[in-house]
Amino acid sequence: GGEEEDLSYLTDIGPAAEHEFEEYSFLGLSNRKFTWAAAQLHILFASFILGCPMFVVIMEVMGARRTQGVRKAIILSNVFLGVLIGVVIGITGEIIIGIHHGVLYGMWACAFGALFVSFLNYFHKLMGLRGSAIVGALAGTIIAMPLTPVEHYETSGIILAIVNGAIGGLLSNGIMFAKSDYKFERLSHEITKVIGICYSFTALSGGLFLFVMLVAYKDFITYLIQSFPMLFMVAYPTLFIVETIVMYIYVYSWDPLNKANKKGRHIVTGVILNILGLSLLVALDGPATFMQAPPKPLDELLNIGEWSKIANAVWMPLNYHRLVGNGTFGGYMVCIIGAYMYLWSDKKEEREYYDWVGYIGNIIGVAIMIPLPAMGYIFVREIYQYDATIGMYIMSDRESMFMLVQGLLVGTMFSASNIYMWVSMKRIENAERFFPAMKFGFILIVISAAIWFTPRRFFATMMPEPGMNADMVLPDNLAFLALMVSKNTAAFCLVTVTFINYIFYTIATKTGKVAYGKINPLGPYVLIFLGFSDIWLMSWMGTIRELSRMNWHIYKVFKDVTPEKFAPSLAESGFHVTAIVWTFFVLMTAIIWIGIKYPKTKKKETESPVASPQMAE
Repeated sequence: GGEEEDLSYLTDIGPAAEHEFEEYSFLGLSNRKFTWAAAQLHILFASFILGCPMFVVIMEVMGARRTQGVRKAIILSNVFLGVLIGVVIGITGEIIIGIHHGVLYGMWACAFGALFVSFLNYFHKLMGLRGSAIVGALAGTIIAMPLTPVEHYETSGIILAIVNGAIGGLLSNGIMFAKSDYKFERLSHEITKVIGICYSFTALSGGLFLFVMLVAYKDFITYLIQSFPMLFMVAYPTLFIVETIVMYIYVYSWDPLNKANKKGRHIVTGVILNILGLSLLVALDGPATFMQAPPKPLDELLNIGEWSKIANAVWMPLNYHRLVGNGTFGGYMVCIIGAYMYLWSDKKEEREYYDWVGYIGNIIGVAIMIPLPAMGYIFVREIYQYDATIGMYIMSDRESMFMLVQGLLVGTMFSASNIYMWVSMKRIENAERFFPAMKFGFILIVISAAIWFTPRRFFATMMPEPGMNADMVLPDNLAFLALMVSKNTAAFCLVTVTFINYIFYTIATKTGKVAYGKINPLGPYVLIFLGFSDIWLMSWMGTIRELSRMNWHIYKVFKDVTPEKFAPSLAESGFHVTAIVWTFFVLMTAIIWIGIKYPKTKKKETESPVASPQMAE
């Protein structure tokens, strides 16, 4: 027969096929650390622009006059808030009580309870709180039950739905008929200015991360993108572009829509922005969790669809954790904004206002931080169920000392939040009646925090290695402090005492006059410390999660064969994380100054001088 036709020209890319490149390193820096820094900066900026808008919209609602358009928009914002609160309460009930599909019961009941009550409130019906709670509970439960896929209904699930429906109804009534306060409008507008600047830094750091990955880990990033073609080619670009457009509309339409008396449209834009942001968050959590827990069996990985890779074992737990974590992060960043502006202000009225901003930021941060340990527990539990080797590596092996630092940070943050509440209550009339109970609570907090971060042993591996002191273990009579029973009890105590102090704090502000602007000088610095600690904690937990894959880019699928595949030491990791956090902290300080402080200074300089009377000629 004839010779076969040479078709190599169809696949021959030319001389480039013979080119081999040396591994590039910028200024001799570690490629791994360069990638680490770019990724962490991107995540921190992204957490801010995703966390803050969740409550910025609610604050905008609280500051808006209750026009017809605003009341229509409140229906949508109440449903959005109901979804968020229902998910958090539902998943907490699912873990603590063991309610099957608790997150669905909570989400549907709270959202539909909020919807029904808001709709009736719009027509000035059902104006009482008791009636709103009852209707919310009934409507939410009736709708949640058929929407929750269970074989038979359990009493605990029905009770959870009733509670969430009632909460949705109460919140909707309270927000719909709340008296507008311009301070909320001003606060939400100022934070939005900061969000607008941070959005650019999020995109820049994200681009830096991608380019670094393409150079340092080109084979891996190619594999990861090819594993999620629809996500990276269609879903992510579309969500990012649409969110960018909506975000800039939200930022720059604030004053025009206010002047046109169309505040309701602006609030709706804010809710849409939040929905897009959360969609982007859960979409990108797919590849992140795929790297940690690829679906089993691994030999069938090429035969499963893209959705199965996204909806892996730890995808939803990480979504819950990041939802709550970003909200906490946003609240404590508001604390930093309030503290900075309080210290930078010289007018009495400004100091009073920014003292109030710090108070609001702490209220948000503490309220959202309370369920955060439960979200972390859910995430780690799913990791153990997926592969106990990863869980053991985190809790008992190479990362055990990393977790000790995490426990120390968590305990410190809970302690600092309670200290701020204590200091803040000293400027509230009649708040001293709560001080004896709070003093006892501080003792419990210190003891609980100490138990939380007490390890069984102080060497960083399952078994002591050469150079490690094998005697660095707790004595047998104190070994119970390292058991999970003790840890869970300590965590419960930390959360409970903080929650009780939070209730005391709320009652004090509602029943006594608050002397804003006269807070103890320690107060603003505690807020800055809280914000900095939260930034550090987020960065540290990201480090723990990434290192838990050991020497794998994708656990047991794509091995890391670079010279830097080893787990860095605690000191090296701590130094690198601290450098990243200080970089972000300095950038955020500059952004806050540019976004809020500088315009005030410029306005002050350009104000026309008042004409003084002149002698007639």
